[in-house]
Amino acid sequence: MNRTEESGYRSLFKQWDSRSWVRSKPRRNGAFASGLHYFSPDLCPLLAHPEVRAAPAQVREEILVHSLYVYLEFTVQLELGPVNETCLLLHSPDFCPWLPAAMKEDLLRIYTDEAAHAEMSHTLLATVRDHTGVEPVLHRPYFLQELSRLYAAELPVYRPLVKLFFSIVSETLITGSLTKLPKDPSVQQAVRELAADHATDEGLHHAYFRRLFKSLWPKMPAPLQTKIGALLPEIILAFLRPDEAAMTRTLAGYPEIFEDPARVVAETVELPRVRGSLVDNAAPTLRMLAQEGVFSDPVISAAFDKHGLRQHA
Repeated sequence: MNRTEESGYRSLFKQWDSRSWVRSKPRRNGAFASGLHYFSPDLCPLLAHPEVRAAPAQVREEILVHSLYVYLEFTVQLELGPVNETCLLLHSPDFCPWLPAAMKEDLLRIYTDEAAHAEMSHTLLATVRDHTGVEPVLHRPYFLQELSRLYAAELPVYRPLVKLFFSIVSETLITGSLTKLPKDPSVQQAVRELAADHATDEGLHHAYFRRLFKSLWPKMPAPLQTKIGALLPEIILAFLRPDEAAMTRTLAGYPEIFEDPARVVAETVELPRVRGSLVDNAAPTLRMLAQEGVFSDPVISAAFDKHGLRQHA
């Protein structure tokens, strides 16, 4: 019996050459059709605010272009940053050495997928910018700011675990951009196809990181579980909270319409529709945590209660 059989691990990537986006599918940079959105209105938090919905149609359409840019730049920064840094960390023979060889080998396929997602997202962003003439707003994605804050707050010995669980959370969340955007016929075909291709790859990555969490969590000493578990709600919100800085800068580009962009954004993130979307997107990760008994720790449970997430697990 070989090591893979002993571990019970069966690679999810046996058909990677024929199914992975980077290995088998074309780029999604086709022609854009008039009358179609560049992002789904239902997935744009700003369009939940009545003042934004009352703006001229051209402004609303440009806000949707900005929403696409934020989504694509989020993908670029996430895949090239924490996720692929975690793949390299886990692939090292010195980190989690108990992982089966086949599981470490699959990390190279995930690394390749994620780098491709970053490159293709960046290329589509540039193509849309050139076609529409709408310039992206300069901003540092909110999740990167939060990762930096959490990372800096820990002793060096714990920092690799912060990044590891940051990536586990990112890969087990299932956002509307992956599930709903591909199915919205009002959105440009190239955008929908890119989101669909991304979602197909991420389905495998989701299963992989769920398996990793299921194997990793029980091996951690209880005090370490408590320490890391108490950070998990902040990590989840780092990914799911709307990027207020990007939204504010977007509205600031229309001073004749939005006199107080910060106020509109602050009101937007508290709207029931926006809060409800956040909870829906967190559900897969919360279920995973519940299934592994994470909430049996009262400190972890209290941390999720504090952030309004525990009751939805």
